[in-house]
Amino acid sequence: MPRIDAVAREFLRYLYAEDHFRPEVAAFLHSPHARTLTPPPDHTELAEALDSLRHHQLVATGREHTDGLPHRAGLTGTGLICVSEHDGDLPAWRRTRTTTVLTAPPPPPHVISPRPAAEPTTVPTDSLHGIARVARVCLLALPTVHARYGEHDRVQHTARQLFDATRSPHPDPRRIRSLTTELRTHLSTGTIANTLGVVLLDSLDEAIREAQLP
Repeated sequence: MPRIDAVAREFLRYLYAEDHFRPEVAAFLHSPHARTLTPPPDHTELAEALDSLRHHQLVATGREHTDGLPHRAGLTGTGLICVSEHDGDLPAWRRTRTTTVLTAPPPPPHVISPRPAAEPTTVPTDSLHGIARVARVCLLALPTVHARYGEHDRVQHTARQLFDATRSPHPDPRRIRSLTTELRTHLSTGTIANTLGVVLLDSLDEAIREAQLP
């Protein structure tokens, strides 16, 4: 992987891992993510990586600059997809986008119907990783995309409950199914349907299929 792509990947992972909505850009240079590279990136390399990320609309930055770097930066919806589904690997993300443009769109996803057999009382936690990832991306994206909507609190509450339910030592499939259905309703028919719903709905449906919830 080219050096600048490697720096950009670690910067995307840094933004995704931070609890703050828009962490400081310069702080990345002293973070564990920067230290995974040998040698660690310098100011110039980070500035070049940021230019690449902004060109592909993966990060958004403010107007404040310090030593040639923006003061703060945050992931866009596309950036969230790149880091959550491709671990920030820009070449892999670009190949996926190229393939998507050149091939016909897939058939509309569908939610797996409940199975008629007796419902189990729990499900394997590793089968819920996809649902947990979508809930986490939703929580990260809501403050920037939908703070102006009154529905924001309800969507955030549902996504938080769903994320916590998937992390339980003994996940309850009925509760997860109910919360997943509620979140899907917000994404497909609520006020966020044309914004965050466009980004996350397909990913949520795919995660539901992978989980095979009863």
